[in-house]
Amino acid sequence: MRFSIVTPVLNGMPWLPDAIASVTRQRDQVELEHIVLDGGSDDGSREWLAAHQDLGYRLRLEPDDGQTDALRRGFDEATGDYFGWLNADDVLEPGALAVAAAALDADPGVVMVSGACLFIDRAGRITGAMATPPDPTLRGLLRVRINPPQPSTLFRASAYRAIGGLDLSFDLAMDLDLWLRLAAVGSYAVLSDQVLARYRVHPASRSERAATMSAREDLRARRRAGMHLRSPAGVALVRAGYVDPVVRPVAGLVRGLARRVVVRR
Repeated sequence: MRFSIVTPVLNGMPWLPDAIASVTRQRDQVELEHIVLDGGSDDGSREWLAAHQDLGYRLRLEPDDGQTDALRRGFDEATGDYFGWLNADDVLEPGALAVAAAALDADPGVVMVSGACLFIDRAGRITGAMATPPDPTLRGLLRVRINPPQPSTLFRASAYRAIGGLDLSFDLAMDLDLWLRLAAVGSYAVLSDQVLARYRVHPASRSERAATMSAREDLRARRRAGMHLRSPAGVALVRAGYVDPVVRPVAGLVRGLARRVVVRR
């Protein structure tokens, strides 16, 4: 079975070469096409990509309307049986795609599979691990706020096309929205003891910079899929997306005023 991996890039240095290399290494075990789309980098990413096409990826240097649009473009031209995407600051574990292929090949009813995903810092040091969903069903995904780890989740191309692909109305929670819609049409397999990818945490990452908006998009995706607001995930997301952004500044103001009063006394 053939994999199609899409990598959207916008100023991916200095980690882009590691991401590309981690995909290239998979070719020893699986048939693979790698589509890389650069939407307008100005940090040397475009030049590096243009100079290293011997690594086997298909390069598209073209403007886009954001990450979701770039991913859709990549998947629209992809020809593999199984899909996945890897951002320019993350890496796949050696043999990751072969492990995912075995799980998908074993059961035609499985439409997506997730392995474990480690957190790494700017230098690549392991700092922790993402929790995998405890109940890999649509109902389980809606109940608790533990999302399938994006870098270590692969999915069946036919199911992706059947549900209409990525929703361009999502800028941050496009992955969760996709996972929920896939879980509605087939089975979801979780390989919690198999590390398939590493997710890099750094201040410039989109998820770190937009936590509030991410929570709001997550809530919208889950509500559309049928999540009840009184569920544990619903309560947590309402708080993260709407309550905390209001309470935090007020609490900070109160603490500041209290300190002034204490100082004056």
